[in-house]
Amino acid sequence: MRSEPFSLNSEANFSPNDPRTRIELFCMNLDMLAGEGANALTADAEDAAHNHYPLLVEYVGQVPQLIDNGNVIADFRGIYMVVVRLNDLMPPDPGDVLIRLNLHGMSSNRVRLAIGHIGGGPPDDPGATGTPAPQTIPAPVTPLTLAQFQAQAGAPAAVAGVDGIRFLEQATWGPTDADLTHLRSIGIAAYLTEQFNTPPQFIDNSANPPLFSNYPATPLYPINSPTPPACDATCQRDNYSLYPLTTRFMTNALTRPDQLRLRVTFALHGLIVVAGRDLNNNETSWYAPYLQTFDRNAFGNYRTLLKDITLNPGMGRYLDMAGNSRVSPNENYARELMQLFSIGTDLLNQDGTPVLDNNGNRVPTYGQTEITNFARVFTGWVIPNTNVTIGGTAFTVLNYISPMAFSNNTGANGPFDIGAKTLLNGQQLPACSNCTGNAANMANYKNAELDAAIDHIFNHQNTGPYVCTQLIHHLVTSNPAPAYVGRCAAVFANNGSGVRGDMKAIITAILLDPEARGDAKTDPNYGHLREPVLFMTNLLRLFNATSDGVLVANSVFLSPNVSSMSTPLGQDVFNPPTVFSYFPANYGLPGTNLLAPEFGILDTSTTYQRANFVNTLFLANNGNGIPASPPNRPSGTQVNYSAYQALAADPAQLVDALNANMMHGTMSSSVRTSIINAVTAITNADATIQARQRTQTAIYLVATSSQYQVQR
Repeated sequence: MRSEPFSLNSEANFSPNDPRTRIELFCMNLDMLAGEGANALTADAEDAAHNHYPLLVEYVGQVPQLIDNGNVIADFRGIYMVVVRLNDLMPPDPGDVLIRLNLHGMSSNRVRLAIGHIGGGPPDDPGATGTPAPQTIPAPVTPLTLAQFQAQAGAPAAVAGVDGIRFLEQATWGPTDADLTHLRSIGIAAYLTEQFNTPPQFIDNSANPPLFSNYPATPLYPINSPTPPACDATCQRDNYSLYPLTTRFMTNALTRPDQLRLRVTFALHGLIVVAGRDLNNNETSWYAPYLQTFDRNAFGNYRTLLKDITLNPGMGRYLDMAGNSRVSPNENYARELMQLFSIGTDLLNQDGTPVLDNNGNRVPTYGQTEITNFARVFTGWVIPNTNVTIGGTAFTVLNYISPMAFSNNTGANGPFDIGAKTLLNGQQLPACSNCTGNAANMANYKNAELDAAIDHIFNHQNTGPYVCTQLIHHLVTSNPAPAYVGRCAAVFANNGSGVRGDMKAIITAILLDPEARGDAKTDPNYGHLREPVLFMTNLLRLFNATSDGVLVANSVFLSPNVSSMSTPLGQDVFNPPTVFSYFPANYGLPGTNLLAPEFGILDTSTTYQRANFVNTLFLANNGNGIPASPPNRPSGTQVNYSAYQALAADPAQLVDALNANMMHGTMSSSVRTSIINAVTAITNADATIQARQRTQTAIYLVATSSQYQVQR
């Protein structure tokens, strides 16, 4: 109803409670799915000070046909109208801003729009032109359904280009030539089926629960280490540190065929945290069963995972459910189960956006009353003792392999809380009138109560969108559009066969979504910083590394400064610093409105260490990687870049090959030119040495660039 310059508030606004100006934008070529609405689009504006403001998209629709007396005079359906709301944080008179739309990871051109006054603002983007109404209206396109899109995206033809590399970055610990060739021959849909059917390394159905994991069963050891010779230095390393688990993690990531399981289990570990240092200072046998729980449930059901992790002794020790008593119920597990593992702190719509009250405030999911009542549910469980023999000596040890058990004390002064409890939304759990002193009744009641509490959490409206958002963050992008979250949450609610929480269906929905797929992603808000282990494994797998899994320069692992392979980069594997994981899930990128969780551990020191890791692999020691140092580093780690070295006589060809395989073609022209110039400047009379040095330098410059380290 007004032309520019626009004011922040409009007297013509239809809402008396929200006078903020809405602006109509017109655009073409929106490749939307059938049924997609405004929550599929995002928009942002940049002012002269380079502040970026997200703009809420409130409406999108095709401009209708012009009909007169039943006759179509003009067909405008190839043009879309998008209504956006100006941001509350904008200054009152910024002048010109540049505004764009984003859909499925793709961004439009940016156009100039005046707020307050006409003029000023940031310079036009290179190559920008005016965008008047088109002379010829494009014909409307029948949008694909989600099922049609997934069928196309899952076929081999869809990954013939660079999206095959992008998919492997999301679904594995890094692309390899062999994996890419195989993926392009069968397509994503068949690849996912293969991965779902690829078993982990260790399967033992005689174990209780069955051992189904890439981490082997480890023998139980006492809290205090037996003295030598019953437990020598190697015994200490393998049973009283995380060395065998972190080295297994790295060798699994580099060599195991069940790559998707490994990525999902690490994402689940980042969501549902136990830190090794809190389990008897990294006792191996206390921690391994926790990891095995994720392997067992990664492709199962999220409800089963919640139940299994609740009774895992490692979790019981870490968040104090083990030994929790009615006399003074510990609230740690109850709080984190809700806050971090399932529903989050704010009530959510199914697309992950917060539910707001009449005053525009977020609605809390739970309060102290619910925490207290859930804590009362989790009473009476203990880690039982068992007997082992080590070096001919019998020991009584805590059993961290089997699920937690009930306390033997079922009397009136026992730890079990058998009173009535009130959970979320007022749901009541009844009291038990005949449990005291009756072990069978107590077991039946507490098992049923625990199941009811887990079911209550699992079926909460938040669990689908919350869990999907976290998994999307780990696998694809830190700032998904609400529609992306909503599609995943719908699959969480129903896999198509009436099953809720089916992890295979959820993972498929995440990886075959239009926001995940496509050869190009031009939205600058798309993607996520490669967390340290992902940064490391992508380079190692891409360059065909052979490794013993010990990627630390210091070979002394049992000193007070023990660290895992990625600790200098800011990520001590299996030892996240808090229950909030290695980095806070809600960390915001400074100076923006973007979520950027992995940036929470990026600082001057860790940035330097990332570069140092690349230097160690490709430049130091003539490019021979990390040398062997027995016994803790038996063979070291070496990479193989010979295929690229063969291209080094032509620096442009070398850089283009690295751009294709390391960055799926996203390198900017300025970075490409800079690297080509740096590589060309390297000369040596010995052609072999020159080729090696050029290749090492090119890899180093690409790997340490911000454009590579942000996975897009």
